[in-house]
Amino acid sequence: MFLGVEIGEPGSTGPAGAGCVRAARLAEQGAFAFVTLDESLVPPAGAGTAGPPAGQSRLNPVTALAHVAPLTTSIGLLATTTVSHLEPFHVSKALATLDHVSSGRAGWCVRVSRSAEEAGLFGDLAPCDLPARYEEAAEFATVVTLLWDSWADGAEIRDSATGRFLDGTRIRAVDHRGKYFRVKGPGIVPRPPQGHPVMAVRVDADEDLPLAACADLVLGRFDRVVAARPRLGSGSRTVADLYMDCRGLPPGRWAWRTDGPVGTGGVRDLADFLRAAAERGSVDGFRLVLADPAVELGRFVAEAVPVLRADGLLPPAGGPDGARRTFRERLGLPHRAPNRLFP
Repeated sequence: MFLGVEIGEPGSTGPAGAGCVRAARLAEQGAFAFVTLDESLVPPAGAGTAGPPAGQSRLNPVTALAHVAPLTTSIGLLATTTVSHLEPFHVSKALATLDHVSSGRAGWCVRVSRSAEEAGLFGDLAPCDLPARYEEAAEFATVVTLLWDSWADGAEIRDSATGRFLDGTRIRAVDHRGKYFRVKGPGIVPRPPQGHPVMAVRVDADEDLPLAACADLVLGRFDRVVAARPRLGSGSRTVADLYMDCRGLPPGRWAWRTDGPVGTGGVRDLADFLRAAAERGSVDGFRLVLADPAVELGRFVAEAVPVLRADGLLPPAGGPDGARRTFRERLGLPHRAPNRLFP
């Protein structure tokens, strides 16, 4: 089993800036496999027009995690990326850069915008055609991976003696002509260390399932993730959201829920719950969604992680999962995604 944690969900008082670094380091200390940073293009309900509440993360997730990357060593960095209204070229470049600066720990959670308010920010005032949005997102993901694959491994020579920087025979134009996108040339960033950074999809509705079938990692409510599993690829990893809260509870006591009633108890009770839930639903792990990440993540690492380690639910401190490994390796995926343009 592996754990992830959301460190800046919109609508919460999650950390921003330096707080993201602190949260990622805490998660790394606690042997979490990854952190996620969510994205919303509009202020949450009730935020008014003055901007986000104090302390709330409103940074672009890819940019924020690029700041986190050199200040951490092993934690996976999963940035939610709203692909509606954007261009694959720019997203592929940003994610490839994140994968390079993190030495292979980048991931992206593909988000489809359903909001007319978000569309209006880009001048799109047409009624939302949801099937078309998802069709566009699937093509978007295809183009992004093609741009990553436009560079073969070893295309960079960097030979100062001969003055050769690149091997031009190992870079190819994409030449994609689809329904929504046309891309002619190659990417401008060398192929990411993972080949393809980990692709995640959150399953909130049936419309998400076709896109999720192409993902490396599928997130969502426990019942939705379990129901989606038969329609996923054999290599997909499934992670259920675990909502946790310790506000007003004494040390060592927590409240939690997945898709059912709220449970309360000590960390031993929590460990038993996680083991049973993972076995019952055949999920590979859980993503913590904390009521107040700035406070509760440190408490979880101090109180719950030692018990989860003792029960064998998390790797021991200093074990192989604490070493420098790519995000794909942490999830048990192939070290490097195959290249479709240079097989």
